[in-house]
Amino acid sequence: MGRYTVNFRCHSCGHCCTDVICLPTPWDVIRMARETGKNPYRFLEFITPDDIDGVEKNDPTWLKVKNKRYMMALKRSAQGCHFLDKQTKRCTIYESRPLLCRLYPFKLEETRDGEFKGFSLHKDVGCPKNRDGVMDTEPLYEIYKEDAEHHEDYDALVAAFNGRDYPGKKPEDFIATFITIRQAKKKAAPATAV
Repeated sequence: MGRYTVNFRCHSCGHCCTDVICLPTPWDVIRMARETGKNPYRFLEFITPDDIDGVEKNDPTWLKVKNKRYMMALKRSAQGCHFLDKQTKRCTIYESRPLLCRLYPFKLEETRDGEFKGFSLHKDVGCPKNRDGVMDTEPLYEIYKEDAEHHEDYDALVAAFNGRDYPGKKPEDFIATFITIRQAKKKAAPATAV
């Protein structure tokens, strides 16, 4: 574990893009759609507890529809992530990728009081964790804080979605919840002088 640096270098093995399910926040989705022009309805899917391990039953981001639970994820095929170029094995939206992708395979370490202690490499992930490079932890910590901030909003959006019941409700309706909110905020913003 390192407070200032972590020994790691990505060797582009592709594990994170082929074997990991990415759970973006609504903020990630809005940013990805804005920066890439891609339609969220085409790059997102909604998975069930049978599709993913390691997410607690009481996680606040489970969407509830007709007594079933769903989680928003980047769409995947047998070859991996929707945004993985099948020929080059590279991310086609690398600069716009979700914060979770930017943090992988790092794990934040905190003291018992919740103070920042440093970063380590997740022990329970399939990344080979090559240690022949050095990563500064400051940018990782900034990404972590940004992701944590977005998760508070995410939890509130899920609670609002879960609190509504109507005929024909489906998990994909969640996308309209935050796309609509963002568009409303954009319309309400005062115009700036040029």
